[in-house]
Amino acid sequence: MGKRGSVMPSSNEKILSVMQPTYLPWIGYFGLIKTSDIFVIYNTVQLTKRSWQVRNRIKTKDGDLYLTVPIKKTNKRDSLKIVDAEIDYTEDWQRKHLNSISHAYKKSKYFDEVYHVVESCISKKYTSLSELNSSFIINICNLLGIQTEIHFSSDIDYSGKKSDALVSICKYFNTTKYKSVKGSMDYILDDRKLFSDNNIELIWHEYIHPVYEQQHGEFLSHMSILDCMFNVGINNTKEMI
Repeated sequence: MGKRGSVMPSSNEKILSVMQPTYLPWIGYFGLIKTSDIFVIYNTVQLTKRSWQVRNRIKTKDGDLYLTVPIKKTNKRDSLKIVDAEIDYTEDWQRKHLNSISHAYKKSKYFDEVYHVVESCISKKYTSLSELNSSFIINICNLLGIQTEIHFSSDIDYSGKKSDALVSICKYFNTTKYKSVKGSMDYILDDRKLFSDNNIELIWHEYIHPVYEQQHGEFLSHMSILDCMFNVGINNTKEMI
């Protein structure tokens, strides 16, 4: 899968953010992409079992439901990177996921507007988890008119781990502004001197989850972005992001 945007931005004023490719991400994930100039899909970190890398939630009449992508077992599972994680097609999980999504949202107002895009992304047989997740992320960005440059860490010449890697990626793109989600605040603040020593300004992404009209009773937040798109449509989702 190719990159979007130019390889090397010319201005160090651009805001860069980095996130692992998660499966069917929540709306705040796209809020981070939208408010960044450069977004790096961090697919060279270790795969974590039962994480958002391999699963996400949709809302059904019985409550929230996890949809999980099966990964082939390997002797190197404990050190397996997302980019190397191969999807297991032994069982027809794609059909199960699409059936679950269809049953949950087939009566939603915007089902026909959204489902064909979801079906196209999930039904393809990608080799790796990174390819599957990245395809969904990029297709949803296109659908929502998000023009942020998107790159893959597997295509970037960077070094180090955690904060060292983030600083290295910022240097690669010649940017001095790094936007982080608050979930990473603890370890990034521990290393804030590293960022300041490299003249990189830390910016925190604060996304307030919108409350919208939702099927199946009481509102549940932090579902996959699919929930918002099916319930309020593409244009309204754009506004909420």
